[in-house]
Amino acid sequence: MLVNGALPTAYIENARFPGFQLKLRQWCNDINRQSGFHANGPVRMLVWLPEKEKTSILPHTILYRNSLSLQLEMNCRIEEVASSGAVSRQRQQQRDQSVELMSRRRVARTMQQLGVKVPFGRQLNSQKEIQDAVAPPDKTGSALQISTASLQARGWHDELQTLRQQFEAGDFARAETDPPGKSGEKVPERTQLTPEFARMTELERNLRHIAKRSGEIGIFLREQADIDTLDSQAHDPTLDKAKRLATLQELQNRRVKLKADLDNLKTPRLRADFEFYKQDRRAFAQNPPLLLWDQRSAEPLKAYSEEFYPERDMCLLDVEPHYPLPYPITSAAQASFFSILMASLFRTASNNLRALDGIAPGAFDAITPKVPALHDPTRGGERDLLDLPLRRLTPEMAYGILMAWFDWPFKPELSDLLGRDSSLIEETRR
Repeated sequence: MLVNGALPTAYIENARFPGFQLKLRQWCNDINRQSGFHANGPVRMLVWLPEKEKTSILPHTILYRNSLSLQLEMNCRIEEVASSGAVSRQRQQQRDQSVELMSRRRVARTMQQLGVKVPFGRQLNSQKEIQDAVAPPDKTGSALQISTASLQARGWHDELQTLRQQFEAGDFARAETDPPGKSGEKVPERTQLTPEFARMTELERNLRHIAKRSGEIGIFLREQADIDTLDSQAHDPTLDKAKRLATLQELQNRRVKLKADLDNLKTPRLRADFEFYKQDRRAFAQNPPLLLWDQRSAEPLKAYSEEFYPERDMCLLDVEPHYPLPYPITSAAQASFFSILMASLFRTASNNLRALDGIAPGAFDAITPKVPALHDPTRGGERDLLDLPLRRLTPEMAYGILMAWFDWPFKPELSDLLGRDSSLIEETRR
């Protein structure tokens, strides 16, 4: 069954969740319980919604992944059919543009195989900008090279290009002369930069700073890529014991050295950028990529705001339930516990699975050993779970945590969890 719909005004003021996000949570529960629309079988949905509501529904970076994104990945395949592009540009400022380019190249190959082309006039501007801005991959085909263009494809980059062109065309001068004083007395002339030239100088300075940061981050990212390759090799079942031990030793030494180099950085912002790019690249390197955005089979079409009445930025999402469900949550108790567990994890200040101890003391040590995917780098895991951020949890990991939680004899009762935080009652009703 196919259902078409539009939620152009679906935004609940002062509510915790925008309207369409609330609907998606309800639909995910309906998919698992085979109720509502899905009582007689899976229902595919084509839904128009305001552009601003899709950030956490179809994130372009793990920065925007949350419990809703994870729940959708477990239950549905979502593709963006059309987009105004108004919000995607803002989101892409956060993402390593070299990863975005690799994602687009992957989609381009898929579209070529399927014989699909974007019609003239329907290509998003962000697609053109990224293709023009980001350098091609190196000769080895490495997906983990960072370039100056990778960081300069920002919102102000177009402004800088425009100012450069205007300056070369003589539309504004380098300096201007101050007018005489109010008293009418002659004052010495002094040189002052025009606002346009001052702005262009500021943006040029930003670009030089970004180029320097790009080189520094690139060094660390390349070393991290080598470490990740070693980690995967250590999990190769065909590797003999001696080579495995040697690989593990080299892996440990290089990790220690990289950590020491990062600890010696004088700029905290540089380390934060490295961690962000590292996690985004690891999410893309998984098979399949972690984000639904990177699993798309075609680029979205350009939807112009003037094509809607009243005029607004809209997008069209294709929501297709998995059938059969790869991670079935069959009972109401499982659904309630899953909602509470994921909501509690993503609401904590902790960025790793130690947050489980905040839900129930001892939960980390009791549950994580029973979820093999958490420890397997080939499935997105980490040898040290403190290095696995919550926003990089895969659906397999989340489902494994839920099953291990249900098997744990010392888990708190649902009523106990709700009693500690009454706001979680809202989660059990979604």
